[in-house]
Amino acid sequence: MSENSSQPDFSEVTVLIVDDDEAVRDSLCGFLTDGGWQIQTADSAETALEIVRSGVGDIVVTDVRMPGMDGIELLDHLRDADSDIEVLVTTGHSTEDTVIRALRAGAFDYFRKPLNGSEIAAALERTQRVREVKLENKRLKALLARLTPLDDKHSFIVEAPCSRQLLAKIEKVSASPNATVLLTGESGVGKEVVARMIHRMSRPVSAPFVPVNCGGLAETLLESELFGHEKGAFTGADRQIPGVFEMAKGGTVFLDEISEMSAAAQSRFLRVIEDRTVRRVRGTKEIGIENTRIITATNQDLQNLVATGKFRKDLYYRTMVAPIDIPPLRERPEDILPLAYYFLDRFSRDTNRTFRLSGRTDRALLASDFPGNIRDLRNMIERGTIFASRDIIEPEDMGLSCDSVSGDVIIPEALDEPLAEPVSFSLADNEKHLIERAIEMHGDNHSATARSLGITPQALYRKIDKHGLRDS
Repeated sequence: MSENSSQPDFSEVTVLIVDDDEAVRDSLCGFLTDGGWQIQTADSAETALEIVRSGVGDIVVTDVRMPGMDGIELLDHLRDADSDIEVLVTTGHSTEDTVIRALRAGAFDYFRKPLNGSEIAAALERTQRVREVKLENKRLKALLARLTPLDDKHSFIVEAPCSRQLLAKIEKVSASPNATVLLTGESGVGKEVVARMIHRMSRPVSAPFVPVNCGGLAETLLESELFGHEKGAFTGADRQIPGVFEMAKGGTVFLDEISEMSAAAQSRFLRVIEDRTVRRVRGTKEIGIENTRIITATNQDLQNLVATGKFRKDLYYRTMVAPIDIPPLRERPEDILPLAYYFLDRFSRDTNRTFRLSGRTDRALLASDFPGNIRDLRNMIERGTIFASRDIIEPEDMGLSCDSVSGDVIIPEALDEPLAEPVSFSLADNEKHLIERAIEMHGDNHSATARSLGITPQALYRKIDKHGLRDS
């Protein structure tokens, strides 16, 4: 068989096999080593714990029944030693109680002996994929914790996968402190918020952040605003004024709507990017801005503007050094409600009231297209706090059509029989109902139940306890 270049590389992942049976250890070790995994073995839970505490081991495959400390106790100690480690449990004496104990203790999955090497290998691949996602999310959330809230006017929510990818790009760009950045995206997606994040991650706390909207200034004033002017440069110029590049020295200039720059301003801006110097209007002195970050933004298609002669081709390529496209809110549905509640909290504090959104309002927001993106959502929430007759905000208070509000429950594919009309629109009630249905379908096979619901077995057992379904 030819080598498959797309085969996942597990050479950096260490699997620790823990079993008091030497034959089991050797057999599983040989099979997984052939599959490209790095393997360590231990003949007892105590030895395994010492190995993990020494910094070795990413995933543990452990037997339950062993002399001394058993596999469940080991799992508890492993969580204390390394919260990022994942554990698969094997047992030759499986009972429902054992399985429940293992999964509630945090085991990723369990297997009955005799073991099937292919099943273990497939489970390890699944475990590693989940582990990678969890580690990346943990890293990005730690990064975001240093930045949120940016201030009372700016926030960044990363629940949607594309938002996490965006945050990863922001982190990479921030590691190149002087690279010119181009932010693209529809109006209202949060380009200034992203610009401020890049600034904070790549500049000292005291460094200035100077934003300017190129589309909000008359053409005659734009060059003076950007580059500054000398006294007497034009009628009314009664004193010397520095431009935004000078004011931002050592910090960040954020130029929004660069597509609105005049041809003359584009030409001068190109020189600023290339030479990292700026000259005031009617000035003779070049002012260095070497340590100043330049971030530009637009909601226009710059390539199309280049093709029609409205934007300089050479300037386009100079601004495209580090492009970041910010997805619209409709492509980030997981961010909608967290953002809504962030704004709701802000406006509640501003008005000294405690508002909350009804279930109908949550569903109405999730069904909205948000043509104005985050700005649109913010305005909706503010409108709701103004027009709500009580502390519960309904869709009508925000100007949303009730026709878009659906009470439908999303049903996993495995539960494709029609559900009865929900007795309430409570997420908790309907979650309990779905779990009961899944348990009815799969009986004691809790792994299959969890898979049908799209959750892990550990999550299933937490929800069983949450809803009092232990005897189901």
